[in-house]
Amino acid sequence: MTKPSQEQFNAFADAPRQFSTLLAQLSEQHIYHQPDNGEWSIHEVIIHIADAETVGFWRFRRTLAEPGSTLAVYDEAAWATQLSYTRQRRDLALTLFTALRASSVELLRSLPDEAWERTSIHPERGVISLYDLFLVYLEHSTLHLQQIEQLTHQLPA
Repeated sequence: MTKPSQEQFNAFADAPRQFSTLLAQLSEQHIYHQPDNGEWSIHEVIIHIADAETVGFWRFRRTLAEPGSTLAVYDEAAWATQLSYTRQRRDLALTLFTALRASSVELLRSLPDEAWERTSIHPERGVISLYDLFLVYLEHSTLHLQQIEQLTHQLPA
């Protein structure tokens, strides 16, 4: 039976603090800096992680409550454009991400071992277990933390 390790749970739970710590080290000018390569600004990344976490929050619960159900997918580039990521409030997005992640941590830590084997259907990934979903969202926040760190090295002086 596969379930997250304590180390994985800790990293999952600590992601909001890590994002806040990174942001606290940067000026507004740096946070809004638009990279030349077409990547999102740090500000846009923060808005994205809140939206992605909203989807993950729902996917965890859908898999637990309705095993075998089909999960929704979304076009993150369309969300960034159509939801005006550049104009959304970053503080609200970070608060939302933090609250959703804390709620999911609380729920997921309380599960019996066999719950991690419940599955749903992801239209792009196929059958996916709750454990696999957990890894997707753990990796998602880790990748965006790394992205922000890389973007800080590319910022103008």
